[in-house]
Amino acid sequence: MRIVRRIGGILSWVLAAIGVLAGGLWLATNAGLVQPLIVVSGSMEPGIRVGDLLVAVPVAARGVGVGEVVSLPNPQTGTLVTHRVLEVVPNADGYAFTMQGDANEAVDPLPYLVAADASVWHPTLTLPGVGVVVDRIARPSVAIPLLVTVGALMLFTALPGGPRRPETSPEMPPAPALSGPETMPEVPPPGDEAHRSEEVRT
Repeated sequence: MRIVRRIGGILSWVLAAIGVLAGGLWLATNAGLVQPLIVVSGSMEPGIRVGDLLVAVPVAARGVGVGEVVSLPNPQTGTLVTHRVLEVVPNADGYAFTMQGDANEAVDPLPYLVAADASVWHPTLTLPGVGVVVDRIARPSVAIPLLVTVGALMLFTALPGGPRRPETSPEMPPAPALSGPETMPEVPPPGDEAHRSEEVRT
């Protein structure tokens, strides 16, 4: 029981730390300060691998140079594509970015059009393999049993322990055993007193 409680306590602290980090990341994402990205293709290997988690920050489109890695919406699907910039061409509406993945043999088929005053996502932090963990935990088939298990452990840890044993007074040390003829009371043998009384009377 003590081991289970200790594991539950450690797990509570770990979950609390993860919760604080996740909450901070959620707030920063909703405020537009960062954008977490899970890598789903190997187009940027070996630098960026499938399953990595990227944390991108917004930078001004006019400040992006050739050779930098940015994440821009795919002109056809709208999903974010993280590739390296090969060319930046100014136009009437802003900029046209030509990009290519480090592991791809061909340039991306369409240019990425960005408004002049817009921002683009620039990955500044790569967490290897973390994207796989986040993706799996987010699935209902994994998240629900995990939450139930963690909740049960935390509840078990919060419960008070079993009934306490009543406090007992310290045991008195045993009395020393009596030994030797000088400590034993002299007990006359049966009939001895009667014999003596007869002797006195005579």
